[in-house]
Amino acid sequence: MNNEKYLAIDVGGTSIKYAITDRNAEIAKLNEIETRREPGKLFESLDEIILPHLNQIEGIAMSFPGKINVEKGIVNIIATFKWICDMPLKSMLEEKYGMPVWIENDGKCAALAEFWKGNLSGINNGMVIGLGTEIAGGIILNGELYRGSNESAGEISSILSDFKTLDNAKRFGKIGGHKNLTDAYNDEKGIGDIDTYELFEKYDDGDEAAKEAIRNYSRIIAAGIVTIQSVLDVEKFCIGGGISAQDILMSEIKDSVHEFFRVKSSEAINEPAIERCHFKNASGCVGALYNFLTMEKIF
Repeated sequence: MNNEKYLAIDVGGTSIKYAITDRNAEIAKLNEIETRREPGKLFESLDEIILPHLNQIEGIAMSFPGKINVEKGIVNIIATFKWICDMPLKSMLEEKYGMPVWIENDGKCAALAEFWKGNLSGINNGMVIGLGTEIAGGIILNGELYRGSNESAGEISSILSDFKTLDNAKRFGKIGGHKNLTDAYNDEKGIGDIDTYELFEKYDDGDEAAKEAIRNYSRIIAAGIVTIQSVLDVEKFCIGGGISAQDILMSEIKDSVHEFFRVKSSEAINEPAIERCHFKNASGCVGALYNFLTMEKIF
């Protein structure tokens, strides 16, 4: 029936977002709670989200970080939850809650959302980059989600920023995670931690250190986009994650990418279009729903 409801859950490193939705991805309200990463605490959080809605829903659609075997629902290799290894999360949740559960990687969910109903709709080759605790990625190639030979395509946090060293601290996910943005400002000002929202408020107030931190961070993201583009040659990149809602950040990233192609690029690399994700912070939930409906053969 078309009025069936589903619970879509997007588990991130900072927060867990969730929403009740129908099969058309009509989301009335996106809710969220803080992510608790300790063993056992994650499942307490899922209980908190799922149990009150069990009588309203026909299934659970989940976006989750890490390397995921979608068919079997096995989750592996997660920096956010270091205690998870070869966990049969799908079967565990189905047994506990008594309904179908489908799980897909967070970056891939974001790409599915934008490809289904967002700013990658009608695009044959495109990519979503999610700016969060680290950096998620999802790739659309030849009109389909590209998972790779071992389900790990799009794990762009692993890109090295310095080819002279294998230093983990210089991975794209470390230097491009939003904490690096605030840390750069805090180090410059010699103050305690401020979060990203406060940093952008500082920018609006004309704080020069905030402007410089945002400019430098945008160049890091732009460098990652140029690096990926030299390999994939896609038509468009969509930027997601909470901080992508900041217009100045999107503008700085676009300007930095354009500057590279204007003064440094060879003719062998084509400049891609860059947009904010249509679904913004809800992309993980919408993509998880699309994956659920596809795997259940509802459409």
